[in-house]
Amino acid sequence: MKKLHLTIFVLMFPVLLFAQIDTTETNEDIETLLEDNTQDQEDSQVYDLFEYLMSNPIQLNSASIKELLQIPFLNISTASAIIRHRNKLGGIYSEDQLKNIDGVDNNLLDRIKPFLKLGDNEQTSAFYSISQLFDDTKISFRSRTIYDLQPRRGFNESIFLGSRQKNYNRLIVNSSDRIKAGVLIEKDAGEKSLTDFTSFNISITDLPVAQSLVLGNYIFEFGQGLAVWSPYGFSKGSNTVASATRNSRGPVPFISSDENQFMQGAAAKIKLGDFSFSPFYSSHRIDSSIDSVTNSVTSIVIDGYHRTDNEIKKENSLRETMFGLGTEYSFDETTRFGFLYYQSKYDHNLVESNNLKSKFEYISASYSTLINKLLLAGEFASDKTSVSSINTAELLIDKNFSLVFSYRNFAANYSVIHGNSFGERGSAKNESGFYTGIYWRTQFGIFNIYYDQFKFPTASNSYSFPSNGNDFLINYSYKPFVNTEIRIRYKTENKDAVIKLQNEIGLIKQKTEKLRGEILYKVSKNVRLRTRFETVNLSAIPNSPKENGYLLFQDVNFVLLKDLTIYGRIIFFHTDSYNSRVYEFENDLTGIMTNPALFGEGTRWYFIARYKTSLGLNISLKYSELYKPYEKSLGSGYSEITGNIDNRISFQLDFKL
Repeated sequence: MKKLHLTIFVLMFPVLLFAQIDTTETNEDIETLLEDNTQDQEDSQVYDLFEYLMSNPIQLNSASIKELLQIPFLNISTASAIIRHRNKLGGIYSEDQLKNIDGVDNNLLDRIKPFLKLGDNEQTSAFYSISQLFDDTKISFRSRTIYDLQPRRGFNESIFLGSRQKNYNRLIVNSSDRIKAGVLIEKDAGEKSLTDFTSFNISITDLPVAQSLVLGNYIFEFGQGLAVWSPYGFSKGSNTVASATRNSRGPVPFISSDENQFMQGAAAKIKLGDFSFSPFYSSHRIDSSIDSVTNSVTSIVIDGYHRTDNEIKKENSLRETMFGLGTEYSFDETTRFGFLYYQSKYDHNLVESNNLKSKFEYISASYSTLINKLLLAGEFASDKTSVSSINTAELLIDKNFSLVFSYRNFAANYSVIHGNSFGERGSAKNESGFYTGIYWRTQFGIFNIYYDQFKFPTASNSYSFPSNGNDFLINYSYKPFVNTEIRIRYKTENKDAVIKLQNEIGLIKQKTEKLRGEILYKVSKNVRLRTRFETVNLSAIPNSPKENGYLLFQDVNFVLLKDLTIYGRIIFFHTDSYNSRVYEFENDLTGIMTNPALFGEGTRWYFIARYKTSLGLNISLKYSELYKPYEKSLGSGYSEITGNIDNRISFQLDFKL
């Protein structure tokens, strides 16, 4: 089989040499951040953050440090240097002026410029602004169809009620960057209605009373995410320093395909001097499983599938009503204090910490301050039963070296409804930990290093005992030549694993080691190569032998024609089981993220073609195929495929006017 893999690779390489993604699409740096935060599923939620920032670039000449820090690649030191340089010059109007700032090199400039808007906003009268709203209107429309070529068990046995294709349509109208409206309609494969999920919102900025107003679907971010945050957020990964501190945005329009994790109603941001107030109200129906005897909710369902009678029964079965107020006081440009209160009430009782509860209240306080080169930030949140907290110190020694220390202490009985925090599990419950991150840029390359030690003090649904663990990562990148970059990544995890010996259940430490090597080479203006090799090793524990796995993939990017680009990848993998699985974050149609778990033995390959027309219409096509020669079926449950091939075709239209 290994000889066959090598033969296929040799035969495919000349073909892949003429395949390439459009250079305007997501670059490798953004891919790395996305890869750290998506696993096991096709998910566009984290990508939506980048797409939102790119479609709503930050006005550099009026931005605060906090607003600049929404860009993931910026740290406090560089953001402060940009603000100082801007104030000294009286404004920044060209990329060349950014290059003169200490800490901003060509690589960083390429990363951040998609998120920035240079120059000034024109100051005009209110009457003139209103008259121009519809003279400067931009329209963006996206339509996507995804079709699995192999029928799954749910279709073969007529369990799924709808057709096999997945449909997605989204319309966004932007009038003078002041009034924005969006509508999204989606149908998953197997669902019957073409409008199974509909999302909408309208946002208005620069109103006489409010700085911004959002109506319809939105998300709300506050502090460090202990009380409320969007359903996605960056956590531990190769961005070892900046990821430890979050920069909240308050209310943000939500036009994503996530069908349950958002708010629906109205939110505003009102600025009065040094104070800002963000009131919000939401009344939203979500999917859930309700016990027919107790009439209480046993689980909130977030996958959004309504393909079977049982899944349809769960649809919109629970109503959540929320209202609250977030406030922030700015002492100066670098020191802020925030306070939040909100209440969430359900029309059914939820099983929470072995108790039935339908009403939740949260009080939270957050802070951030920059003292010379030391950033201090944190949050304390209470559900009126217990308190969870996180406190972070980021120290910028100079532009080439920075440190971050973060301590989190999340109470075991803290109720997590909408929290999404930095940590091992992403929730602000039953966890304590200490995180250390280092960024070090040398003449021999850039080192990103972190070490995190954590424990879960009380038993949970996953473990019958308290447990603990630690993980360590070092990510190294170096450009020996202008067109060549080398990346090496090593990660080790020591975590408790559940074992059963002589009818007794216990915990034992299991060590997982991952080593990755990657080379990116730009052959010419139109051709880029990318090669990755990765290994996974799991230590042996009682009743479970040592496991190994590897992955090898080759990308070749080639701009075939001025308006036609094609991207391709071929992947070979072999692991002993699902426990030693490997991941490979894929380029996909714009707006989709795919990071499949590969296990067993097989190959996967795909290509993407994009064609740009002069009329503002972009056409994209992707074909992907997974082949596992020694398997008789793929997947499980209603998603099981008979046979050893899983292939899919996706088609998308993007139109901008």
